[in-house]
Amino acid sequence: MVAVSKPVRRQSVAVALLTAYLTALARQPLATKACTAATLNFLQEEIAQRYSGVRADERAQERRAASEGRASGKCLVEYVVNKRVLQFSLYGLLISGPLNHFLYEALNRVFAGRAKTKTNTVLALLAQNLIISPILNSIFLAANAIIAGERDLRSVAHIVRTRLLGMMKVSWVVFPIVQLFAAKALPPLVWVPFFNAIAFTFGTYFNTQGKIRALQAKKRACERDEDGDKRE
Repeated sequence: MVAVSKPVRRQSVAVALLTAYLTALARQPLATKACTAATLNFLQEEIAQRYSGVRADERAQERRAASEGRASGKCLVEYVVNKRVLQFSLYGLLISGPLNHFLYEALNRVFAGRAKTKTNTVLALLAQNLIISPILNSIFLAANAIIAGERDLRSVAHIVRTRLLGMMKVSWVVFPIVQLFAAKALPPLVWVPFFNAIAFTFGTYFNTQGKIRALQAKKRACERDEDGDKRE
């Protein structure tokens, strides 16, 4: 009797999952991309909150409120899943996933039937990086600000303006390389999960960094308030 090693089993499971995902993607691309975005956004926000210190800060506030006899202000759902994690997941399901699908479908229609020349490849890359990517990143930053509690549209626009360029610089350096690698080394069938993995990694990084900056700004504001109280 031949023993099946664990790595082989894990590999077969991974292949089966990838096959199932690609089948769903071919049959129902919009729904599959929306559900994928919801899942990845859920994980992205959960990871960002934990590693940025946001979750620890919230727990500290809850302990402070409990010691002072105040209610935590959390609704019943938030004892099961974090509110912002759920909101970010819904954003992926209802906004970013469908928008990503329609933007790239439009791009594919523009270049459909064209010869796969270097010129057309470069034009497609330029369209992705100068049109689609800024749109998706702007909406991501705006949604991130709104989910974080920002309600003033001018403040949301300011956040997008101040952070978009830094985000795009990284995107313009990394994603053309990623896209060229995919075009050269990967079959088109696996481009979507490959790009999802890359976008998830960078999205998690930028989300975490944004939360760290917000916490630092909050800490500085609290320190200024404390200094003002001491002077009085």
